[in-house]
Amino acid sequence: MSITRELAEVALSIRYEALPSEVTREIKRFILDSLACAIGAFDAEPCVICRDVAREEGGRADATLIGETTKVGMAQAIYANEAMIRYLDFNDVLYFPKSPGKISGAHPSDSLPAALALGERRHASGKMILEAMVASYETIGRILDSMAEGLSTNGFHNGCVMPFAGAAIAGKLMGLSVEQTTHAMGIGASAAMALGVNDAEGEEYNNTKNLADGLMAERGIYGALLAQRGFTGPERIIEGNKGFAHSVLRGAKNYLHKPAPNGFFVMSARTKFYPTESTNQGHLAATSLMVTEHDLSPDDIASVTLRMSQRTCEHNGDPAKKYPRNKETADHSCYFITALGIVTRGRVTPASFNDAAYQDPIILDLIDKVQIEHGPEYDAIPPAAQVTIVTRDGRKIVKRVDTPRGNADNRMSDDELRDKFIGCADGRMPYAQVDRIVETCLSLEKLDDIGDLMPLLALPQAADAAP
Repeated sequence: MSITRELAEVALSIRYEALPSEVTREIKRFILDSLACAIGAFDAEPCVICRDVAREEGGRADATLIGETTKVGMAQAIYANEAMIRYLDFNDVLYFPKSPGKISGAHPSDSLPAALALGERRHASGKMILEAMVASYETIGRILDSMAEGLSTNGFHNGCVMPFAGAAIAGKLMGLSVEQTTHAMGIGASAAMALGVNDAEGEEYNNTKNLADGLMAERGIYGALLAQRGFTGPERIIEGNKGFAHSVLRGAKNYLHKPAPNGFFVMSARTKFYPTESTNQGHLAATSLMVTEHDLSPDDIASVTLRMSQRTCEHNGDPAKKYPRNKETADHSCYFITALGIVTRGRVTPASFNDAAYQDPIILDLIDKVQIEHGPEYDAIPPAAQVTIVTRDGRKIVKRVDTPRGNADNRMSDDELRDKFIGCADGRMPYAQVDRIVETCLSLEKLDDIGDLMPLLALPQAADAAP
C-alpha cells in the first residue's frame, strides 16, 4: 500500500459520531480562532488586493469572501480567504521539534478556506465540515510527524503539506473513494510545491507568505475534481522516485513513515495568544509578565537577553528581521517583538503593527538593547524561553516561560477566544455579532448548511455596501 493510500484511508474513515468529544470541541475552537484572524486582517492591503482580484475574476458564485456577502468562484474564495487567515500570523500551528534548530511544522487551519469554499459549493453540513477539518489535521500531522527534519531545512515552504490536506478535505466533502482521494493527493502535490524563500532566514518577508498555503490547498481540491472523473496522479507521490521524499526532503530516508497514532493530531495543535510567529510566544509572554509585574518602562531598560531554542535564535533572531519594515517581517522578529512588548506593556495586538511602530525611535532604541543566546535546554520544547532584563539602576530580573498560553497543555479558554475575536474585529463588528459567531462555531454540528455561517461573518460596512 502506498503512503498516500494509507493517508486517504485514514482521512475517509473519520466520522463525526465516532470522534471523541474533546476532538470535536477543539476543531470547532480552531475554526473560530481562524475566522477571528481573518476578520482581523480584513483591511490589510494584501488582503484587500486578493479580494479585489477575486471579485474581478468572478467565476461561479460558489463561495463567500470572509467579511463580505460577495460570492465568487471557489478557487478565488480560497485564495482571498487564506490571505486573511494567514496575514496576522495569529492562526494555529502544529509542529514537531526534530534535531536542534530543526522543526517540522505547518499551520493546519490554513486548509480551512478550502473546506469552507468547497463545503459552501456543495451545501455541506456543519458535521461534514468538522469531519473534513479533522481529516485535514490528521493528514498534515501524519506527514509532519514522519519527516526527519522538516521542510524549511531543505528550502521548501511549510505549506507543501497543503495539497494533501486539500485532497483529504475534498475526499470527505465529495464522497470520493480511497482510490480517487489517493489520486487527488498525487495530482495536487506533484504540481504544487513551494520554495521556502517566502519564510527564509536572510530574506525580508513579503505578501506571498500569506497566500502560499491557500494556493497549494486549492491544488488538492482541483486534483479531487479531476480524480472524481477518472483522472490519475502518481500514487507513490511521497515515496516514489523523484517524489516528495526524494525531491523535497532530499531522500526517501528522510520520510520515516509511522503508523496512525492512538490520538488525534488536532489535540497537539496550538493557538496563539499573540499575533507573532509561534516560537516567539514564550519569550514575549515572559517579557510581558516582567514589564507588568515590575512596572518597567522603556527608560528603565539597560539590556534584554533572550535565551531560546536554536531554531528560534536562527529563525526569529535573523539579522535580516532585526529592523522590520512590514508586518510579515515584524511578527517574526524577536528583536522587534521584545521591544514592542516593553512599549505596549505586554498588550501586543494586531493593531500594534504599523509603520509608526517600525519607525518609532523608542522601539528602535530598545531593539539595539536586545541580545539573543542559544539555550540547548529549550531545543526540544519550543516556544519555551527565558528572558533576563537588566535595568538602568542595576536590577537583574529573570523570567522563564515553558508553556505560553495557547499551547496544547495550556489552552486558551472559550472566553479568551471570544476576547481574541473582539480584539481582531477592533470595533468593526458589534459584540452581539461576535457572540453569534462564537455560538455558531461552537455548535457547528447543528448547521445543516455551512453556507449559513458565512453571512454572519460580514462586517457591517461590507454588508451595507453589497449590491
